[in-house]
Amino acid sequence: MTPAEVLRATLEVSIFVDELFGENCFLIRRRDTSAALVIDPGLQLERVRQQLRADNLQVDRILITHGHIDHIAGVSGLQVETGAPIAMHPEDLAIIDWDQLGQLRFTPDGFAPFSIDTPLAHDVTLPFQDLSLRVLHTPGHTEGSVCFVFGLDCFAGDTLFQRGIGRTDLPGGDMRKIVFSIRRVLYALPPKTLVYPGHGPRTSIEEERLLNPFVPAG
Repeated sequence: MTPAEVLRATLEVSIFVDELFGENCFLIRRRDTSAALVIDPGLQLERVRQQLRADNLQVDRILITHGHIDHIAGVSGLQVETGAPIAMHPEDLAIIDWDQLGQLRFTPDGFAPFSIDTPLAHDVTLPFQDLSLRVLHTPGHTEGSVCFVFGLDCFAGDTLFQRGIGRTDLPGGDMRKIVFSIRRVLYALPPKTLVYPGHGPRTSIEEERLLNPFVPAG
């Protein structure tokens, strides 16, 4: 097997979809240890907690692709329970109105402001025991949007979807930037890279380069 295939065989990805926004939270675990990462815990936090407890997993880090409520609603609750550090791009703190979000009818109990333990930037790597993941800064959906790459797996937040892209009409959104991020950053990944988006089903870089109607490869 190639190094990327070995890496993929080492990890197991579980997807938890929230019922209101259809947001995907990802639980990435080592098959050979109890170590885990959680990406974008939102309104489905309780189901994630149950899985962590059932499998006796230890969360090494909470990873955030961007600062919208559906992707951060469960962050503070998960950190209180696990003590795991939070990794996020600092640009997105500017779009979080903690008081307003705390008053939304669907905001879960335990939601509270959190601080960033690991500020993210483009092309940095984060350790996961003896493995590492790569951070790609992909502004456009928000100014601080990032994607996380493990070998041939890319967790793309709301930057790239199956046959779609993230909306750009919210604070921090910019159509020119998201097109640049997809075409010059994500489409530069190996074609066989699997894309796990923040909403909807899995896709691949190869498929989106050929079939995405919003950002054709060019």
